[in-house]
Amino acid sequence: MRPFIRAWFRSRLPWLVLLLLIFMSHFGFAFLFENLQAILTYQMSLLAVLALFFLGWDLVRDWRKYQLALRDQAVPSASSSPSERVLQTRLASVLEMQKADQVLARAKQEELLDYFTLWAHQIKTPLTASQLLVEELADKDSQQALEQELFKVGQYADMAMTYLRLESFHDDLVLAREDLHDLIREAVKKYAIFFIRQQIRLNLADFDKTIVTDCKWFLIILEQVLSNSVKYTRSGEIAIYVEGDDLVIADTGIGIQPGDLQRVFERGFSGFNGRVSQQSSGLGLYLSKIIADKLGHSLTLTSQIGEGTQVRIGLKQADLQLD
Repeated sequence: MRPFIRAWFRSRLPWLVLLLLIFMSHFGFAFLFENLQAILTYQMSLLAVLALFFLGWDLVRDWRKYQLALRDQAVPSASSSPSERVLQTRLASVLEMQKADQVLARAKQEELLDYFTLWAHQIKTPLTASQLLVEELADKDSQQALEQELFKVGQYADMAMTYLRLESFHDDLVLAREDLHDLIREAVKKYAIFFIRQQIRLNLADFDKTIVTDCKWFLIILEQVLSNSVKYTRSGEIAIYVEGDDLVIADTGIGIQPGDLQRVFERGFSGFNGRVSQQSSGLGLYLSKIIADKLGHSLTLTSQIGEGTQVRIGLKQADLQLD
């Protein structure tokens, strides 16, 4: 506010000095000619009211222009307006600093993405070697247990990559008409070892449904939901079916505490189950929700303690259409 007022007074200084001289001349004439004091006093009063009205109107007009330019972050052209001169000096430097910060942040993001991309590729080598060694174990129980743990390490590496790639989500988006049943089978196949070892029954309904989506990003949603289902279902059943415009993935696991239901999609929130089992990163459902929103899917979750959890992925997409 103060820089604007100072700039406004500087730009109006010639007019203010002229008004001051006019008032001083009227005072001088009133002092010299006493018989004209009444007329001169009336003239000065009228002039003062008009001057105050005009200066107030001019000040308010320039202040509104100043606020509008600040809100739009637009650098004005050269002008005699004080608000524009203030903005030229202030906003130009601010925008330049913002631009420099954005370039630096983008460079750091790209550097971090390059590092984790290299790390994710390099970690696959020892994981693959470990899986080959595990396959040679004679003890089948130990073999399956180690395979599960190696699978989790690979999933965590993929999750880190997914988190970083969200910044460039649309650069990596390839929309196509996909068969939903095929996508589900592909996701379930990755978790087959968990279904077998934990004796979880899979009830996959037979349906014919196609959706417009990016198969890679949509599979991430399915895999994260399935990961939670098998993680907290030690036995029982996972049912996958289409109901109306929703894909439903329902398990008979331990369920989610009522107090945690409103926060399951928050970043880093592991909830009561995650704290007890120490198996939750607090990122799976958070990433799934973000990806679902970007793809035009809704993602909702309901649960009952001791009865299981039901996740609904909305398949009705008004915004995604193929050319």
